[in-house]
Amino acid sequence: MFAKTSSFVTPITNIERRHASKTASPRSHRHRHRILTESLASIVIEPQTKIQFPETSNALKLLGVGSREKKIAILNVKVYAVGMYADETKMNSIKKDAINDDEGLLLLNGNFEKEIVIKLNMSVNEKDFFKALEEALVPRISRIATDMATREDDEGNFMTTTAEYSEECEERALEEMEMIRDGLGKGGKLEKGAQISFTFLETGGEVAMVMKSSLSSRTEIAFKSYELAKALLDVYVGDDPISVEAKKAFEAGC
Repeated sequence: MFAKTSSFVTPITNIERRHASKTASPRSHRHRHRILTESLASIVIEPQTKIQFPETSNALKLLGVGSREKKIAILNVKVYAVGMYADETKMNSIKKDAINDDEGLLLLNGNFEKEIVIKLNMSVNEKDFFKALEEALVPRISRIATDMATREDDEGNFMTTTAEYSEECEERALEEMEMIRDGLGKGGKLEKGAQISFTFLETGGEVAMVMKSSLSSRTEIAFKSYELAKALLDVYVGDDPISVEAKKAFEAGC
Protein backbone atom coordinates (compact mmCIF):
# COMPACT_ATOMS: atom_id res chain seq x y z
CA MET A 1 0.00 0.00 0.00
CA PHE A 2 2.59 2.54 1.17
CA ALA A 3 6.28 1.81 1.00
CA LYS A 4 8.07 2.44 4.26
CA THR A 5 11.36 3.40 2.59
CA SER A 6 14.34 2.17 4.51
CA SER A 7 16.10 5.53 4.18
CA PHE A 8 13.57 7.01 6.57
CA VAL A 9 14.17 4.33 9.16
CA THR A 10 17.87 3.49 9.04
CA PRO A 11 19.37 6.74 10.41
CA ILE A 12 17.08 6.70 13.44
CA THR A 13 17.56 3.04 14.25
CA ASN A 14 21.34 3.38 13.89
CA ILE A 15 21.35 6.22 16.40
CA GLU A 16 19.24 4.16 18.75
CA ARG A 17 21.53 1.18 18.22
CA ARG A 18 24.68 3.14 19.03
CA HIS A 19 23.06 4.68 22.09
CA ALA A 20 21.77 1.34 23.29
CA SER A 21 25.11 -0.43 22.91
CA LYS A 22 26.62 1.96 25.47
CA THR A 23 23.78 2.29 27.93
CA ALA A 24 21.54 -0.74 27.76
CA SER A 25 21.54 -4.49 27.73
CA PRO A 26 20.72 -6.38 24.49
CA ARG A 27 17.29 -7.13 25.88
CA SER A 28 16.48 -3.45 26.56
CA HIS A 29 17.89 -2.58 23.14
CA ARG A 30 15.52 -5.03 21.46
CA HIS A 31 12.61 -3.59 23.43
CA ARG A 32 13.50 -0.03 22.43
CA HIS A 33 14.00 -1.03 18.79
CA ARG A 34 10.57 -2.74 18.73
CA ILE A 35 8.84 0.34 20.13
CA LEU A 36 10.59 2.61 17.63
CA THR A 37 9.76 0.33 14.71
CA GLU A 38 6.10 0.16 15.72
CA SER A 39 6.00 3.96 15.96
CA LEU A 40 7.55 4.42 12.52
CA ALA A 41 5.25 1.83 10.97
CA SER A 42 2.23 4.02 11.79
CA ILE A 43 3.57 7.03 9.87
CA VAL A 44 3.58 7.75 6.12
CA ILE A 45 5.91 10.47 4.80
CA GLU A 46 4.87 12.66 1.88
CA PRO A 47 8.03 12.49 -0.28
CA GLN A 48 8.09 16.06 -1.67
CA THR A 49 7.60 17.93 1.61
CA LYS A 50 8.76 15.23 4.07
CA ILE A 51 5.60 15.93 6.09
CA GLN A 52 4.29 13.00 8.12
CA PHE A 53 0.77 11.60 8.19
CA PRO A 54 -0.51 8.94 10.60
CA GLU A 55 -1.91 5.84 8.91
CA THR A 56 -5.20 6.30 10.76
CA SER A 57 -7.25 9.34 11.74
CA ASN A 58 -10.44 9.04 13.78
CA ALA A 59 -10.68 5.35 12.82
CA LEU A 60 -10.31 6.24 9.11
CA LYS A 61 -7.52 4.71 7.00
CA LEU A 62 -5.00 6.77 5.06
CA LEU A 63 -5.45 6.18 1.32
CA GLY A 64 -2.55 8.27 0.08
CA VAL A 65 -0.60 11.51 0.31
CA GLY A 66 0.50 14.20 -2.10
CA SER A 67 1.44 17.86 -2.30
CA ARG A 68 -0.08 21.07 -3.64
CA GLU A 69 2.29 22.98 -5.90
CA LYS A 70 2.02 26.65 -6.84
CA LYS A 71 4.23 28.66 -9.15
CA ILE A 72 5.66 31.74 -7.47
CA ALA A 73 7.79 33.85 -9.83
CA ILE A 74 9.80 31.15 -11.66
CA LEU A 75 9.74 28.58 -8.87
CA ASN A 76 7.33 25.73 -8.23
CA VAL A 77 6.72 25.85 -4.49
CA LYS A 78 5.21 23.04 -2.43
CA VAL A 79 2.57 24.98 -0.48
CA TYR A 80 1.17 22.08 1.52
CA ALA A 81 0.99 18.33 1.84
CA VAL A 82 -2.40 16.65 1.69
CA GLY A 83 -3.64 13.25 2.78
CA MET A 84 -6.97 11.52 2.24
CA TYR A 85 -8.57 9.13 4.72
CA ALA A 86 -11.65 6.91 4.37
CA ASP A 87 -13.81 4.38 6.18
CA GLU A 88 -12.09 1.35 4.67
CA THR A 89 -14.79 -1.19 5.55
CA LYS A 90 -17.67 0.74 4.00
CA MET A 91 -15.55 1.84 1.05
CA ASN A 92 -14.62 -1.75 0.19
CA SER A 93 -18.23 -2.85 0.56
CA ILE A 94 -19.40 -0.20 -1.90
CA LYS A 95 -16.50 -0.93 -4.23
CA LYS A 96 -17.38 -4.63 -4.29
CA ASP A 97 -20.91 -3.86 -5.47
CA ALA A 98 -19.90 -1.11 -7.93
CA ILE A 99 -20.61 -1.54 -11.63
CA ASN A 100 -17.30 -0.02 -12.73
CA ASP A 101 -13.86 0.31 -11.15
CA ASP A 102 -13.48 4.10 -11.35
CA GLU A 103 -11.76 4.91 -8.04
CA GLY A 104 -12.15 8.65 -8.66
CA LEU A 105 -15.93 8.36 -8.81
CA LEU A 106 -15.89 6.08 -5.79
CA LEU A 107 -14.01 8.67 -3.72
CA LEU A 108 -16.19 11.52 -4.99
CA ASN A 109 -19.63 9.90 -4.82
CA GLY A 110 -19.28 6.91 -2.51
CA ASN A 111 -21.49 7.22 0.56
CA PHE A 112 -18.90 6.60 3.27
CA GLU A 113 -16.96 8.86 5.61
CA LYS A 114 -13.87 10.54 4.16
CA GLU A 115 -11.39 13.12 5.36
CA ILE A 116 -8.99 15.51 3.66
CA VAL A 117 -6.08 16.66 5.85
CA ILE A 118 -3.93 19.62 4.80
CA LYS A 119 -0.57 20.38 6.45
CA LEU A 120 1.14 23.62 5.45
CA ASN A 121 4.72 23.38 4.19
CA MET A 122 5.22 27.15 4.25
CA SER A 123 3.68 30.25 5.79
CA VAL A 124 0.93 31.82 3.68
CA ASN A 125 -1.45 34.74 4.02
CA GLU A 126 -4.95 33.67 5.08
CA LYS A 127 -6.55 35.88 2.42
CA ASP A 128 -4.44 34.32 -0.33
CA PHE A 129 -5.19 30.79 0.89
CA PHE A 130 -8.94 31.42 1.03
CA LYS A 131 -8.95 33.20 -2.34
CA ALA A 132 -7.31 30.19 -4.00
CA LEU A 133 -9.83 27.87 -2.35
CA GLU A 134 -12.72 30.16 -3.32
CA GLU A 135 -11.58 30.24 -6.96
CA ALA A 136 -11.60 26.45 -7.00
CA LEU A 137 -14.93 26.05 -5.21
CA VAL A 138 -17.22 28.66 -6.84
CA PRO A 139 -17.26 27.17 -10.37
CA ARG A 140 -17.70 23.68 -8.96
CA ILE A 141 -20.65 24.76 -6.80
CA SER A 142 -22.18 26.44 -9.86
CA ARG A 143 -21.74 23.29 -11.94
CA ILE A 144 -23.30 21.08 -9.26
CA ALA A 145 -26.30 23.45 -9.03
CA THR A 146 -26.68 23.51 -12.81
CA ASP A 147 -26.67 19.71 -12.96
CA MET A 148 -29.40 19.68 -10.32
CA ALA A 149 -31.46 22.32 -12.13
CA THR A 150 -31.43 20.53 -15.48
CA ARG A 151 -32.55 17.15 -14.22
CA GLU A 152 -35.62 15.74 -15.90
CA ASP A 153 -38.36 13.50 -14.59
CA ASP A 154 -38.94 9.93 -15.80
CA GLU A 155 -40.82 11.24 -18.84
CA GLY A 156 -38.07 13.67 -19.83
CA ASN A 157 -39.81 16.80 -18.60
CA PHE A 158 -38.04 19.76 -17.02
CA MET A 159 -38.88 20.08 -13.31
CA THR A 160 -39.45 23.65 -12.09
CA THR A 161 -39.36 22.68 -8.42
CA THR A 162 -35.95 21.05 -8.90
CA ALA A 163 -34.61 24.20 -10.57
CA GLU A 164 -35.82 26.35 -7.67
CA TYR A 165 -34.35 23.96 -5.13
CA SER A 166 -30.99 23.99 -6.93
CA GLU A 167 -30.85 27.79 -6.61
CA GLU A 168 -31.45 27.52 -2.87
CA CYS A 169 -28.72 24.89 -2.58
CA GLU A 170 -26.26 27.04 -4.52
CA GLU A 171 -26.95 30.07 -2.33
CA ARG A 172 -26.53 28.05 0.85
CA ALA A 173 -23.26 26.53 -0.40
CA LEU A 174 -21.81 29.96 -1.22
CA GLU A 175 -22.90 31.36 2.15
CA GLU A 176 -21.40 28.45 4.06
CA MET A 177 -18.17 28.70 2.06
CA GLU A 178 -17.53 31.96 3.92
CA MET A 179 -17.54 29.98 7.19
CA ILE A 180 -14.26 28.43 6.12
CA ARG A 181 -12.68 31.81 6.91
CA ASP A 182 -13.55 31.25 10.58
CA GLY A 183 -11.44 28.11 10.55
CA LEU A 184 -8.52 29.95 9.00
CA GLY A 185 -8.30 32.58 11.73
CA LYS A 186 -9.63 35.52 9.66
CA GLY A 187 -6.97 37.82 8.27
CA GLY A 188 -3.91 36.38 9.95
CA LYS A 189 -0.96 34.45 8.67
CA LEU A 190 -1.16 30.69 8.29
CA GLU A 191 2.12 29.45 9.70
CA LYS A 192 4.13 26.50 8.43
CA GLY A 193 3.02 23.34 10.19
CA ALA A 194 -0.61 24.44 10.59
CA GLN A 195 -3.17 21.70 9.98
CA ILE A 196 -6.66 21.94 8.46
CA SER A 197 -8.99 18.98 8.02
CA PHE A 198 -12.36 18.49 6.37
CA THR A 199 -14.38 15.42 7.30
CA PHE A 200 -17.12 14.44 4.84
CA LEU A 201 -19.96 12.59 6.53
CA GLU A 202 -22.37 10.06 5.05
CA THR A 203 -25.44 11.57 3.42
CA GLY A 204 -28.77 11.68 5.21
CA GLY A 205 -27.80 13.66 8.30
CA GLU A 206 -28.09 17.36 9.09
CA VAL A 207 -24.33 17.88 8.85
CA ALA A 208 -22.52 17.28 5.57
CA MET A 209 -18.98 18.27 6.50
CA VAL A 210 -16.93 19.22 9.56
CA MET A 211 -13.85 21.45 9.53
CA LYS A 212 -11.15 21.35 12.18
CA SER A 213 -8.14 23.63 12.27
CA SER A 214 -5.14 24.38 14.44
CA LEU A 215 -5.59 28.01 13.35
CA SER A 216 -8.96 28.67 15.01
CA SER A 217 -10.12 28.85 18.60
CA ARG A 218 -13.29 27.02 17.57
CA THR A 219 -13.14 23.27 18.15
CA GLU A 220 -14.91 22.50 14.88
CA ILE A 221 -17.17 24.08 12.28
CA ALA A 222 -20.15 22.16 10.92
CA PHE A 223 -21.49 22.67 7.39
CA LYS A 224 -24.96 21.60 6.28
CA SER A 225 -24.44 22.06 2.54
CA TYR A 226 -23.80 18.77 0.75
CA GLU A 227 -23.18 20.79 -2.41
CA LEU A 228 -20.28 22.61 -0.74
CA ALA A 229 -18.93 19.33 0.60
CA LYS A 230 -19.05 17.70 -2.84
CA ALA A 231 -17.43 20.74 -4.46
CA LEU A 232 -14.55 20.58 -1.98
CA LEU A 233 -14.10 16.85 -2.57
CA ASP A 234 -14.12 17.54 -6.30
CA VAL A 235 -11.18 19.90 -5.83
CA TYR A 236 -9.05 16.90 -4.85
CA VAL A 237 -10.63 13.83 -6.52
CA GLY A 238 -12.73 15.27 -9.36
CA ASP A 239 -11.96 15.34 -13.08
CA ASP A 240 -9.72 18.41 -12.73
CA PRO A 241 -7.94 18.02 -9.37
CA ILE A 242 -5.55 20.68 -8.09
CA SER A 243 -2.94 17.95 -7.64
CA VAL A 244 -3.03 15.11 -10.18
CA GLU A 245 -0.34 13.16 -8.33
CA ALA A 246 -2.24 13.41 -5.03
CA LYS A 247 -5.42 12.11 -6.67
CA LYS A 248 -3.50 9.18 -8.17
CA ALA A 249 -2.13 8.36 -4.72
CA PHE A 250 -5.61 8.48 -3.17
CA GLU A 251 -7.01 6.21 -5.88
CA ALA A 252 -4.13 3.77 -5.46
CA GLY A 253 -5.13 3.36 -1.83
CA CYS A 254 -8.70 2.30 -2.65
